Amino acid sequence: MAKVTIVLLEAALELVPKEIAGHPQVVKSARKYGLRPSDMLLDAGIHWKAMRSLDSWWRRGRPDVVHLSLLNLLEKAPVREGLAEVYVHLQDGRVLAFSPSVRIPKNYDRFKGLMTQVLKLNRAPPQGEALIWKASDSLRELLGGRGLLLLSEDAEVEERPADVVSEAAEGNMVIGFGAFPRGPFSQEVLSVASRKVKIRGGEPLKAWDVACALSCALYDLAEVLKGQD
Repeated sequence: MAKVTIVLLEAALELVPKEIAGHPQVVKSARKYGLRPSDMLLDAGIHWKAMRSLDSWWRRGRPDVVHLSLLNLLEKAPVREGLAEVYVHLQDGRVLAFSPSVRIPKNYDRFKGLMTQVLKLNRAPPQGEALIWKASDSLRELLGGRGLLLLSEDAEVEERPADVVSEAAEGNMVIGFGAFPRGPFSQEVLSVASRKVKIRGGEPLKAWDVACALSCALYDLAEVLKGQD
């Protein structure tokens, strides 16, 4: 059975764009943290006025979505023990890989500082063994011919998280879910999706809820595999 691969798709994670680096709201927040605007993550929680001039602003500037989703995946035993691997696909196309031994800061400001470093250098830490690094320049490159099982609220087919994880493991497919606040997937993502499914439930799930559901399903899969030993 293949290792389960999970990708956070089109993550709302980026540095402050140069178009708004001089906006008063951005400048004020940079001074507060003792940083240059170019050394900050775009964050809708503090840059919401400045962001309104950006293209597709409604799907950008949400590092918290990525933070909570990663904590629900990377802190769990199935990932630490190598049963699953986790990637983050950025809206600029890059795909970041995370070592099973990485420890994501639980503090939000520390997490933003870490990801600022990664986005600037394509890795962290700057020297030595990389714990986070750029794995590829595009989602298609990461897939490498594997299918993408796209979790989407507009899918007609509903499945339990356990079935999604089992299907991905047995068919060597990649599980992907959106890590942006709202709006549809881009055509780039839809063009590489093998099929779309929806997590079975009574209401739409937030990204971190999906991450939590997949984590629980990974624990179940680990128990099944142990029983086969």
